[in-house]
Amino acid sequence: MRFEYLIGLRYLRARRRERFVSLIGIISLTGITLGTFVLTITLAMMSGFQEVLRERLLAFTPHVTVEKSDAGRWDSDQLARQLRALPGVAGVAPFISSQVMAVSNTSTGAPGFVSGGELRGVIADPSMLAELTKTLETGSISALTSSRRVTIVDHGRKREVDLPSVIIGKTLALDLGLGPGDIVTIVSPASLAGAGTPRLKRFVVGGLFYSGMYQFDSLLIFAGLKESRALLADQPNLESGLEVRVRNIFQAPAIAKRIALLAGSGFKISDWTETEAPLFSALKLEKLTYFVVLLLMVLVAAFNIVATLVMVAMERRKEIAILQAMGARAYSIASIFLCEGAILGGGGTIVGVSAGFVAAYLIGRFRLIHLPPDVFMVSALPMRLYASNFLSVAIATIILSLVAAVYPALKASLLKPVEVIRYE
Repeated sequence: MRFEYLIGLRYLRARRRERFVSLIGIISLTGITLGTFVLTITLAMMSGFQEVLRERLLAFTPHVTVEKSDAGRWDSDQLARQLRALPGVAGVAPFISSQVMAVSNTSTGAPGFVSGGELRGVIADPSMLAELTKTLETGSISALTSSRRVTIVDHGRKREVDLPSVIIGKTLALDLGLGPGDIVTIVSPASLAGAGTPRLKRFVVGGLFYSGMYQFDSLLIFAGLKESRALLADQPNLESGLEVRVRNIFQAPAIAKRIALLAGSGFKISDWTETEAPLFSALKLEKLTYFVVLLLMVLVAAFNIVATLVMVAMERRKEIAILQAMGARAYSIASIFLCEGAILGGGGTIVGVSAGFVAAYLIGRFRLIHLPPDVFMVSALPMRLYASNFLSVAIATIILSLVAAVYPALKASLLKPVEVIRYE
């Protein structure tokens, strides 16, 4: 062990007349500990929000979407077979999507509650709807391919009919007063704008899902592709095409480029990094902002290191002069104070980052902080522990501590031993 480190450690041990210097050092250490603690938890929280939002968004958002950019006809089945052969593609299926109006039916057959929603016509493929299956509270995706015989009241008379099933969000079901087995009427928006007979279709609620994201749970209605096409045939702004799910979501942009080359002109290819770019860009910017702002808190604590080491240099100037007289070079004297800065910064960093890791783990593991899901889209504060976050906090803090120690180190190394010994 180099003597500079040993002397630096010894200088931090206050003598009786240096208690004030020791107090400033403790304040510096505490400030760095608190700063790194808060910074570590904040980065874990922001990383958790990013990952949870990404997971939940992609559960109901296509990884890659293939749509016809013009009104021409195209063989979607043939293109789907070609896309399934691409490396990295997990599944391909057609879809149809449109904004609709959902109306619940009362026991007398009269309309009940009304709410807007988004109808998604899909094929009940378990590989494509795996994420929906995970969020189902009642029912199964097989309901999308089956019908159920129910009793309806039509013009005051009861009759039994076979109705196709839908799976709707739990929040939407609560808004409409619906439960499994109840009847819901879906109205096409295009028919509402015209003067003709509204185009509508009755469905039976075959299942409820709860994703924890309000924007999905309060809007989405999943139905069979065939029934959805029949209902939305007159919709001018209809979204339809192929939904592609990939094995590695971060490879979606590269796969989208390969799909564009394969499909050729006349197609609109988009991946989730494009459709959700504003949200994730805002989250990244917010995370960077928090990091910079909280790092300023560490910087304030680093200024206390400057004060501590300057006072140590003043108190120990006689000893420093003796070291110089014995042959210690200016580099060695400066190294002593740089070591002191590293000890203060490193000690605070180790304690702060360790405490932040434990706190973030406990908050995430036991869901200690609850949030309103209609505001934050998640019901509990998410935490994700990444080594890169801890390393960035530790490295930034230690660098600031070393920078703070530069001025006292230079000041101590420039002392003139002859003058100090003469006047002491």
